[in-house]
Amino acid sequence: MSNTDVVKAGMAAWSGSDWATMSSLVADDFTLIGATPQPLDKSAFLGLGRALLAAFPDWSFNASDYREEGDNVSLTTHITGTHTGTLAAIPGAPQVPATGKQVALPAEQHVYTMRDGKVTSLKITTRPDGGVGALYAQVGAPLG
Repeated sequence: MSNTDVVKAGMAAWSGSDWATMSSLVADDFTLIGATPQPLDKSAFLGLGRALLAAFPDWSFNASDYREEGDNVSLTTHITGTHTGTLAAIPGAPQVPATGKQVALPAEQHVYTMRDGKVTSLKITTRPDGGVGALYAQVGAPLG
């Protein structure tokens, strides 16, 4: 399986609530940087995934422009979803009951770093109107 195949399998696992597969594709020393106010480790990343998918069950990455260079896979996402569940993705932020609103994040650049067939880091370059904070803002509950 190529590194790009691992990334695609991870996105499919996330979208399908297959957390066992998702966990198997992510290294124990994994770090997420950029989409949340602070970096997340593997456990927090998987928790974020569960929380976001509970709030937006039709979550779609709409990924494109995959490029694999050595141990890195980069791509562009245009995340969309409909807020039909409680949003509780950021610890300490108020829970937001379902609003039925559709959300669409601006294009974000993802760079996955791989080691031995697992994702060791994900760096997401977000715009000021992107990231998890934008999801809260788009459903009427800005964090700031």
